[in-house]
Amino acid sequence: MRGRKSRNNLTQLVPRGFLKSYILLLLRAGPLHGYKIMEKIKEKTKFWKPSPGSVYPALQSLVKKGFVKKIDEGRRKKYALTKKGLKISEEIKDFEKTMREKMSKILGEILGVDKAEIERFLEEMKKRYKANPLYERLNTIAELILKISEHPEKCLRALKILNEANSELKKLVIEV
Repeated sequence: MRGRKSRNNLTQLVPRGFLKSYILLLLRAGPLHGYKIMEKIKEKTKFWKPSPGSVYPALQSLVKKGFVKKIDEGRRKKYALTKKGLKISEEIKDFEKTMREKMSKILGEILGVDKAEIERFLEEMKKRYKANPLYERLNTIAELILKISEHPEKCLRALKILNEANSELKKLVIEV
């Protein structure tokens, strides 16, 4: 890759065509300059900042299809949703919500997250150890796991953290 900046490995996971959908979702909050779109994508994803060479052609395509209109402000231009763009962005938002729910369920099954089981565990812990300060921590951790299980992109990170904590706790048991 001589002469080209090497790309972050995570950016290679972004599906082709995703940028246009993401732009439509961002513009739901109001008109934005192209550069601000790039910044917002980086801010929200934490890993992906598309280049001007991909954002501006995507915006031009969305303008051509009638989903976005260009607002001239002298040298700088803002982009805003049209009625047609708002309608399709609502469809994208609904699709995103459905996919997130399905992925959460699938990942929960893969990772073995059974919400009812965790809630039963919490009730049992409350009965036995309510006065114990460790109960408070376990309760907080279990509640966080329930929340995280609804976000598939966070489940694998949570699993890594829990595995590290498990290793440290095992070391404590060996010391006893």
